Amino acid sequence: MTEKARNYATFVLANLIIFTFIVLLQMAVGWLFLIFLTAMHLGIVLFIVTKRRMLAVDGSLKPFFDQVFFYLALYIPLLLYKAAGCLFPSSYKETIAKTAMLAVIAISAVGSLNNAVRLHKYLFRENAA
Repeated sequence: MTEKARNYATFVLANLIIFTFIVLLQMAVGWLFLIFLTAMHLGIVLFIVTKRRMLAVDGSLKPFFDQVFFYLALYIPLLLYKAAGCLFPSSYKETIAKTAMLAVIAISAVGSLNNAVRLHKYLFRENAA
């Protein structure tokens, strides 16, 4: 396996770990929450290592990594709404939170998959010679 293929596989694995466990975090409670949170952060560490390796070789890959950060940022409003619900329980609507969560999960899953496919096409495109 070439270095490029290994880096791409690590990129995909990191995305899979991050987004799988961030979804599971939405439903977890107690110790399971802490385990999933730890696993998600291990995926983020793997993602950062992959980013550094890949950008050292080809700086034009930065938009692919920025896209992942965008999909991760979509979860911030959910977290803020949940925190606001803890402070002001009367204003927290469970239906709105679940609907927003499902929308963010769908958008980030489809977007992450699309991003990985586009990165694969970019990395492994055949040289037109």
